[in-house]
Amino acid sequence: MPKTTTISATCRWHNHPRTATVEVSTAALQDYMRGTLVQTAFPDLTPNQREIVIDQRVRGAYMCEECWQEMAYDEDEED
Repeated sequence: MPKTTTISATCRWHNHPRTATVEVSTAALQDYMRGTLVQTAFPDLTPNQREIVIDQRVRGAYMCEECWQEMAYDEDEED
């Protein structure tokens, strides 16, 4: 059985910290940390799960799905 790693990221947008976790292949995570594109290393993850992974390399980058939707709604109102 392949070795897995559980990673987490905390969304700090809009003053409501939310933590999300995802379990990934340790080998794929190592590939990603060495420069493999996130969508190449983790083709089976959803875009939101990939955001959790991205936060491992770019701390503070994670935005939960709810905040993404709020931000998109705010931008639509500006148009």
